[in-house]
Amino acid sequence: MQKYLGPAVVATRGRPIIFHVSNRLPNKHILPVDPTMMVGPNNMMVKDLPVNRIVTHLHGGHTPWISDGTPFQWFTPEGQTGVSFMNVPNTTPGAGTATYYFPNDQGARLAWYHDHAIGLTRLNAYAGIASAYVMTDGFENTLYTSGLLPDPVGIPLIVQDKTFVGADIYGQDPSWQWGKPGSLWYPHDYEVPPVPSFGPLPVWNNTFGDGRWDYGPVSVPPMLKAPRPMPVPASVVPEGFFDTTVINGAPYPYVNVPAQRVRFRILNASQARFYHLNFYFESTSTPGEADLSNPLNATNNKTIQIATEGGFLTQPVVLPNGTPLPIIDPYPVSSANSVGPFNLLLAPAERADIIVDFRNLSGSNIIMYNDAVAPFPMGDARNEYFLGDLDMTPFGGAPPTVAGFGPDTRNLMKIVVGPGGDVIPTESVLTQLQTALSNAYNSGEQPPLLYHGADGATPGPIPYTGKVNRRLTLNEDFDEWGRLIQRIGRTKTQRTNNQGLPTFALPYLAATTETPKAGATEVWEIYNLTGDTHPIHFHLVNVQVIQRAPFVLTPPATFTPDLLNARGPDPNETGWKETVRMNPGEVTTVIAQFNLPSTPFVVPTSPRTGGYEYVWHCHILEHEEHDMMRPLVVF
Repeated sequence: MQKYLGPAVVATRGRPIIFHVSNRLPNKHILPVDPTMMVGPNNMMVKDLPVNRIVTHLHGGHTPWISDGTPFQWFTPEGQTGVSFMNVPNTTPGAGTATYYFPNDQGARLAWYHDHAIGLTRLNAYAGIASAYVMTDGFENTLYTSGLLPDPVGIPLIVQDKTFVGADIYGQDPSWQWGKPGSLWYPHDYEVPPVPSFGPLPVWNNTFGDGRWDYGPVSVPPMLKAPRPMPVPASVVPEGFFDTTVINGAPYPYVNVPAQRVRFRILNASQARFYHLNFYFESTSTPGEADLSNPLNATNNKTIQIATEGGFLTQPVVLPNGTPLPIIDPYPVSSANSVGPFNLLLAPAERADIIVDFRNLSGSNIIMYNDAVAPFPMGDARNEYFLGDLDMTPFGGAPPTVAGFGPDTRNLMKIVVGPGGDVIPTESVLTQLQTALSNAYNSGEQPPLLYHGADGATPGPIPYTGKVNRRLTLNEDFDEWGRLIQRIGRTKTQRTNNQGLPTFALPYLAATTETPKAGATEVWEIYNLTGDTHPIHFHLVNVQVIQRAPFVLTPPATFTPDLLNARGPDPNETGWKETVRMNPGEVTTVIAQFNLPSTPFVVPTSPRTGGYEYVWHCHILEHEEHDMMRPLVVF
């Protein structure tokens, strides 16, 4: 029997497990595999590796490197393995199976596991090789037994966007060959621009094409050298945005809840789409649609965020609801203000643990609604689908959405409220949570903040003017095929790119530059030189967001933060994170301690890097793979 998404796992703090994963994939992928992505030394490409390779990464776990699931730890059903593959010592799982040691030594949180194989991460995760991994602990259980949490685990919501192959696929996409109607669809042609210029309505210059992705030969300035011919298939695309939202694998789902406080644990597991979430009452005139004039807080029903992917916050945060995405330009331009204010903004891989108060709402229907632009923050109307959208068929997009039908990326889920009730008032719960979460950072339930004020739950003063250990950069260039490519680099690695412009980018396979010592505490500044907000994910460690600030780049390579305009983390980022949004034109400062997990066995060093091998990368999956990822090797 085939299922979409793997089984959800519930683990307990202090109880390590051996996690067995068997690879039973056929030697043919269900999605278009681009043969040209660079995946190894000596110009090795995707076409040189077996197509049914996988590796499991526990995203958010504190794991020994041999069980971290990094890109070169892949294995196949036949027993072929990547250069960094290792099983847990003293286990003999046999060919086609890998063993992982998960210490589960962290506090309560929603983690998740997904595929991380080199060159196939974006396709394998999109195909469903992923699921939830819930960690529980005694502190969380105490909150539940005292009535402050409505449920010890909550309702996990894995939110993704997909496109499905239609019955008329060969009329829409004549060269499609990877699945029958109802199967998952993924881009396989690189859509050559120029990108449109927007006025009151979109206008395209079709001299080269009507595509939506930057292309080196028609960029400004153009590539200096003619690109290689575009491969077939060309599924190495800048971002994947799709037209149908699925939650826990179901399109346009609904959930029945009692008229009391309900706990949702939300994971953005999309490829590239951000979600800006609010809760609204369902429209009485258009069923299935949110009534944007009637937010949940209109009845004084609060939504409270208590945790992120790094565990409990230092304080619960009341989300106002009814807060639309802050827009700089009107639709169809739809550029967002990346600074906020936001209600609940989730980039790919970010999580939010929230309590929604449905008391006294029995018989009501509530819509979980998204109005984030795609890409974020500079949107393209061809990536948004909702009732009232424009006809994008002349410009390579979709026709208008019809009432009562999809596609729709805004009305995500209906919540049907039944009978029920809570004894403890929400205001009392909020007051008690404020004390409990703050105390957790000073009692050892949560590690105290590394950069703190009066106590371990109070962030340090802004602007931060202390020592910075590493200065890193986020960059965009074009690859040899003229495709847009994203990369990480350092402020010290300036060179000239293939447009003749300065860049600071390094390929994933370049020599390792982030090499902290085990146990060391480091402060990193990460400068975003691109037009996208990048959700940067750190393996091994949780980080504390210290501040964000504008910066000035003075040629040739002097980076100066504007500390007078520095701001601290958003209220619902005050705590621990492992996926951090980094906005265009800003430098994000984070701090982390690179502690290795304890294990009942000796962990060997990596034969590939000579240390304990991890990575850090953008979690827009198409960016991560091409090529916004760098080694993180602890010595």
